[in-house]
Amino acid sequence: MGKTLGGASDSVDPMKARTIEWKTYGDSLARRLVTLRRARGLSQEKLAELAGLHRNQISNIERNVSSNDGVSDPHLSTVYRLAAALDVAPALLMPDLDRRVAKKSPEQASGKAIAAVEAALQDALDER
Repeated sequence: MGKTLGGASDSVDPMKARTIEWKTYGDSLARRLVTLRRARGLSQEKLAELAGLHRNQISNIERNVSSNDGVSDPHLSTVYRLAAALDVAPALLMPDLDRRVAKKSPEQASGKAIAAVEAALQDALDER
């Protein structure tokens, strides 16, 4: 077993890993993408063009849907392309990077939590 920077084991209990409700994390990513895209004044088509993606991909991520298993699960390369097109750090698109993975994304816990994320994203854009 390896160790993480904090000294804890990096192994994951497979039973716990299966209990993650990806939909909540996908919803967080979707909301972040919509917020950042709108703040940049971009349509889905323009963002897709800038990122080298299809508009349907943008739409699916923003709605957190997929034809494969029901919820969006974009590739890491897609996240980086979107970040580059939006001129933001990839971390602004990814939910809950500053905490351990929970069963559900804490960002989706309440309207207040969602509003706090949206305000933080706007602050990050205003700093640029």
